[in-house]
Order: sequence, then structure tokens, then C-alpha cells
Amino acid sequence: MSGRRRAPRPAGRSRRVWAVAGTLAVVVAVCAVAAFAFLRTGDTVRHKASSKEGGGPQSSPMSAPGGSERDVVPDACTALSQKVADDLAPSADRTEMDQANQSDQHSECAWSLYGDMGRQLTVELRAMSAQGKNNATAVAVQTYGTEWESDRAGKDLADTVEVRDSRGVSGVGEQAYVVYTVDKGEVGAAVANARLANVLVTVHYSGGDGQDGATKPLSSSDATNGALSAARDVISKLQSQS
Repeated sequence: MSGRRRAPRPAGRSRRVWAVAGTLAVVVAVCAVAAFAFLRTGDTVRHKASSKEGGGPQSSPMSAPGGSERDVVPDACTALSQKVADDLAPSADRTEMDQANQSDQHSECAWSLYGDMGRQLTVELRAMSAQGKNNATAVAVQTYGTEWESDRAGKDLADTVEVRDSRGVSGVGEQAYVVYTVDKGEVGAAVANARLANVLVTVHYSGGDGQDGATKPLSSSDATNGALSAARDVISKLQSQS
């Protein structure tokens, strides 16, 4: 995987035009019809525009804005609540990922559980920086779009890994998606990527269950719901700190 990574439309208004005598009635009726047609046309344009949001390869369903730009991200190991970590990978070993590119703008943490019920959970936070004329949020939107297209197309995956499901998700940050893959029919994995202003929160959640000497991959629902619950938890913490 590449990740390391409306306000509701106003309710329709019914208008009653009371008839009055002579020319005044005609004028009022004509004006009312014209105004109604104008409003409906504008409403249709807005509806068409909103229906295109998230339809292209660079985006997914948009949620209401919920954060401001950041220069620093919190520690990924503590950004995820202990309860969620325990639910997804109970009694797992937690490891802070010490990478060369780790900085105040990048943090990653992993929870690993081995055995018959193997689980691997990683959470990564990245704060994008402005580039040229593009502010940090614009850069994050572009990066998000590139990763969304790459992940659902299965780019850079091993030959044994197959993309089984991918979808945009609303209600997690300002943009989010989740992709489910299966490796050799044994390991089911999901990557959830969510954006809040210029911060990208990427969660990988994978595993398989040993059964009668064979391994059954983590199901699509378990993997995607798990990855999204972790992403939602981290995004909620970031929003509370805005």
C-alpha cells in the first residue's frame, strides 16, 4: 500500500400566490414563476456540483471541515486510544517506528500480535508542508488523491496480493477511504487513509486466524471496520485539539 503513510440543502419552500384583480395578479404570478425557476436552476447546479465530489480518482466523499493546519503531529503511539488498540490487537506488543524521516511532522507506531490469531496494526500521522503556491492543505489533498488512486488500483503490491474492495468513506475527517486486500488467501488487510486539513492519518490493519492447520484471512468487514475505527479515533483526538 502506498499509505504511510454538506451542509444540507435548505428545505424546499412552497409559495402561495394569491390572486388579485387585473394586471397586478399577472405580474405577481409571472415574477413568482421566474424566481422559482431561478432558484431551482441554482439548486440543480449546486446538486450536480456536490454529486461530483469524491467521484473522481483523486478524491472521496467530503465531510464538513473540522481542523486547522498543523506543523506538528502527536505521537502516533498515544494518538490512538488504548481501548481501540486493545480491541483490534489485544495484548499486542507496541513499537514506536524509528525511521530516518521521522520528525515533528511524521510519527508512526505499530501493534503486533503473533500466534493463531495474528494481528498487525500500524498508525501513521503526517503533516504536509506548503509547496510553492500551494498551501499545506492543498498539498495534503493532492497527496491523498494520489494515494487513493494508487491503493485502490493495487499499485506496488506483491503478485500474491489482490485488491478485493475499495470505497470512499464520509464522516472520518474531511476525506477518507478504505481498501481491503488478501494475500495468498491467508492474510486479510485493510488500509484506511483520512485527511484533516493538512494532516493525513493512515492506518493498516491485517491478520489471519489459524483453523485446522490452515489460516483464514481477516474478513473484509473486520479489517475495514477495524482500520476505520482506528482512523476515526485518531481524527477525533486531532479535532479535539484544534
